[in-house]
Amino acid sequence: MTGETMTGWSETRRSLVAAAMLAIGATILIPSAHASDAYPARMIRLLVPFPAGSATDVEARFLAEKVGAVLGQRILVDNKPGANANIGAAEVARSAGDGYTLYLATNSTHSANVHLYNYMPFDPVADFTPIARLTRNPLVMVVAKDFPAKNLKEFITSAKASPGKLSYGTGNTGSMAAAQLVKSMAKIDAVRVSYPGTPQAITDLLGGRIEFVITDVAVTREFINQGSLRALGVTTLARVASLPEVAPLAEVGLPGYDFASWSGLFGPKNVPAEVVEKLNKAFLQVMATDEAKKFFADIGLEPDVSTPQGLAEHVTRQTELWGRIIKESGLEKI
Repeated sequence: MTGETMTGWSETRRSLVAAAMLAIGATILIPSAHASDAYPARMIRLLVPFPAGSATDVEARFLAEKVGAVLGQRILVDNKPGANANIGAAEVARSAGDGYTLYLATNSTHSANVHLYNYMPFDPVADFTPIARLTRNPLVMVVAKDFPAKNLKEFITSAKASPGKLSYGTGNTGSMAAAQLVKSMAKIDAVRVSYPGTPQAITDLLGGRIEFVITDVAVTREFINQGSLRALGVTTLARVASLPEVAPLAEVGLPGYDFASWSGLFGPKNVPAEVVEKLNKAFLQVMATDEAKKFFADIGLEPDVSTPQGLAEHVTRQTELWGRIIKESGLEKI
């Protein structure tokens, strides 16, 4: 009788303990299963690897405001320029993959730099989570208003007459590769001057310390419109909506010339898939608005969006393309 009672008690106790553990487990699992619902629970940092006033910075500040409103949380733009964007990218690569550090990257860190640097402080594929491709960025070639050449053909003639005498500024790999392509296709020689970002290069161009720059429309259009800079051509085969009067370089002296930079949104590695999905949806929602389309058209960028997988595939294709461009341009690793 006693043994029978004890056996019954043991079974009952085991059942109660099991039920309690199941309840505790359910309590623990419920928040985890819906963790993405709470994201973002605090401010998000959007790191930009170029200085304030650059095209990437202008893009980031617009998106931070609009996407922050969609997500219901502030997005803070944090500029970390230097080393053709490698400094900022390395910081993101070391950050936690929790969705609270994002990176507005360009072809510099995710296509070009692997072909330009002997040492890379990060792996552009393994150390990042692709979230969304965002824009395609045509460039424009500009000289100061008092530069003797009035058009691209005169510029090429002038450069050939004084080999190695002209200098040009670069603030990112896009401007560097675009200028190298002009040099190789036009068969001219010029000296490159490297800057932390495009705004500094434009300042020296306006001050007469360098002769030309090929860079983003966003940071040159105002100077072109007011007459302090003269545009010799845009780098894409089609005209740019915000500079409709400026012909493509391919039409005015360099047949076949076609080049554009790009931007995309990344996080550090291991960002949860549900957070990636939420971010992709929010950014693409903003990019699809009429306000965004007008904003990007006005600054010379073209919306070019994708899924996370689309961005990953784009990086692969662009890395191969930039390898060919840099090889053909004669740039050597440093």
